[in-house]
Amino acid sequence: MVRCRFRFTAKVQQSLEDWSKVSAIGRDRATLESSVTIPVNDRCKLWLGLQEGLREALREGLIERPKGYYALLDVNPSRIVDPSGTRAVGTGEALGAVEEICPLLEDWIVWDVQPENWDLYRLDLAVDVETPGITQQVLAVAQRGLRSPRQKVNTYQAPSGDLETVRVNRKTKPNLSIYDKAKQSRTGPPRVRFEVQLNRSYLRDNIPTLGDLTERTARISFQHQMKPVINALKGDKRRLDDLRLDRAGMKTLRELGDHEWLRDHGYNDTPTKSEQKRYRDFENKYDIRWVGDLF
Repeated sequence: MVRCRFRFTAKVQQSLEDWSKVSAIGRDRATLESSVTIPVNDRCKLWLGLQEGLREALREGLIERPKGYYALLDVNPSRIVDPSGTRAVGTGEALGAVEEICPLLEDWIVWDVQPENWDLYRLDLAVDVETPGITQQVLAVAQRGLRSPRQKVNTYQAPSGDLETVRVNRKTKPNLSIYDKAKQSRTGPPRVRFEVQLNRSYLRDNIPTLGDLTERTARISFQHQMKPVINALKGDKRRLDDLRLDRAGMKTLRELGDHEWLRDHGYNDTPTKSEQKRYRDFENKYDIRWVGDLF
């Protein structure tokens, strides 16, 4: 899924009555927001939101003039390329899918910015892996790989007790989700979906526009964010003796092991900031995400 932001010049006159949820937001209510849902096919709809900025040109006369017009468009290329399926489309198909729906937007707004120059505000990257007979093991290992003293891992289980979703929600960094796609979609072979939700702050520095989205940039971003899970699934063949720790390192290792044991038994003991920094340095130095793997 992609969320794009781009400048537009005007609304189409015939569509003015169809815009819903018009509201004034921001400081001094200086920005107008409105949105509309545009049907594409039986399985896909586009959400188009507009922001129209107004500014006070003359303080005494209160004469307001246009400051800027921006459109925010949510598109799921998968539902355009493969409306009846559940697969994620390749990065090479994403731009083409967005260009395909551009004629639909002409009934609502007028713009002159080409899609490859649209700013990316959100980008969901996904990889599906078939897991016949090992779905639960993969989810459990992913959960273990994401655990650390500095982030909370949320899990969701089915009524049967099976693990369905492992998720990390972060305020400033990209969100991560690993879940049973076959159970979620109720179709297809057993498989696990690994999903990264890249936010605007990350995209601004790495994939700023839709035209910058390539297989290479997508792969680098996905692997960077999923590194703890990838390392956990590869398996760590090292053992405790391989680390050759000094007394301070052994002390840190024991403390980390204590925290893991407490978490496994339902007791959340939050380390102090100085402890968290020491644990982070230790984990980065030895590339350890889960002390239990060493024993």
